[in-house]
Amino acid sequence: MVVFAISTNVFSQIKMSDIENKKFSINSKTQKQNLVKISDNSDYSIYYIVNRRDFNLKKGIGTHGIAKVIFFSKMYNKGILINFQQMIYRAKTNIYNIILYTGSNDKYMFVSSMTVLDKDFNYEYFIKYHYMPLPPPKNEVYKAWITIQDTKNYCNLIDIDLRDNLIYENINDILSNIPKIPKGNNIEKKCTPIIYAMDLKDFFPEKIIK
Repeated sequence: MVVFAISTNVFSQIKMSDIENKKFSINSKTQKQNLVKISDNSDYSIYYIVNRRDFNLKKGIGTHGIAKVIFFSKMYNKGILINFQQMIYRAKTNIYNIILYTGSNDKYMFVSSMTVLDKDFNYEYFIKYHYMPLPPPKNEVYKAWITIQDTKNYCNLIDIDLRDNLIYENINDILSNIPKIPKGNNIEKKCTPIIYAMDLKDFFPEKIIK
């Protein structure tokens, strides 16, 4: 049993920041699926990926950890998987209360690596958020942007400038950049993934099972 507690004022737009301080509950005994839908409307669905190890808590005990959240756009039929922070608390037998936090600090993100999922929740693209000083650094001027890369061909990527932290961008605006990724090999780019193997191992499940 899940108690839904997420709503948005404008259904046609949603941002990662909308997840801040969102609360819901999971019954570890009756929840059989690996994905919990914590919000749904005609434009978007938001999923929480269940980690069964989080349910190994004594009654009345809580802990902080990493939450994996998927923002799925019905317009583009794609989702963005991102890692947030969570507080999980065992309220009573089999019932766990969860609070989600973006974990972002000003312009910096808790985990800057993300993936874009296709309609079957397979990894399709990598996203890397950057907030760095301009080269060479002058007057402490920083720049924010994202790099999007095809997971099947690490030579293909694009950079998209941002005005603010990625969590404040509309999900559909982010996904609208996918068609801009060049097709075929680009010999001018280094053919290396933008997400390190360690990040993939630590922050992304090997396979997402619905």
